[in-house]
Amino acid sequence: MFNPAPPAFLNQAPKPRIVQYRNKRYSVRLEPIYWQTLEVLADRQRIRLGRFVAELAETYDGPNFSSYLRVFCMLEGEQALARETLGPTHHGLLDVVTHCPNPGLILSRYRTVIAYNRPFGEWLGPADVAVIGAELTTLVQVRTRRSLTEVWQDLVSGREPKADAKLLYVAPGRVNAAQATILALRSQTYQEFYAVMWLSPQSRRAGAAGGQPPPLLPE
Repeated sequence: MFNPAPPAFLNQAPKPRIVQYRNKRYSVRLEPIYWQTLEVLADRQRIRLGRFVAELAETYDGPNFSSYLRVFCMLEGEQALARETLGPTHHGLLDVVTHCPNPGLILSRYRTVIAYNRPFGEWLGPADVAVIGAELTTLVQVRTRRSLTEVWQDLVSGREPKADAKLLYVAPGRVNAAQATILALRSQTYQEFYAVMWLSPQSRRAGAAGGQPPPLLPE
């Protein structure tokens, strides 16, 4: 059942603001909820909002900086929920994945990558696309016994607790292959779905000269 938005969220018309850092001015138009999130994140790092926005601007070269800031805020929110997934008396899911020696990443219910650890980055190698915020199948090819869409629906609905997959990352001069296990998790506090994907430690990086990879199953 749909619940009406509380009064605090009804007045969310985008508002333009100008922030400044080191004589550079950034004119950005965002809804108040996103401005509040950016202010909280800047305060958490003990820096001014202008510097925080400027540092984000330095890492972005796309056509719509406002949209980038919205996505950034949403991913930060997803990561905050992931920290609570394992309950208040345990380490958060984000901490577990980040410090694990096995390559791993956390996915939202929409298969968006919201976090990954250093071993996964090392397995992936230099990537031509941003990993955080990417939809899984835009990053790697995924092979499952049935279509990935069907498997994913079973994970989200709770019909299956886990699924096996084969991953393939193709880049100029190399082909990286790995076995993977996808585990379905749910936040007891927020009733949110997450999936953790672990790559097998026996996975090896295959050279591109080893021939063409086998065709993958369609979704």
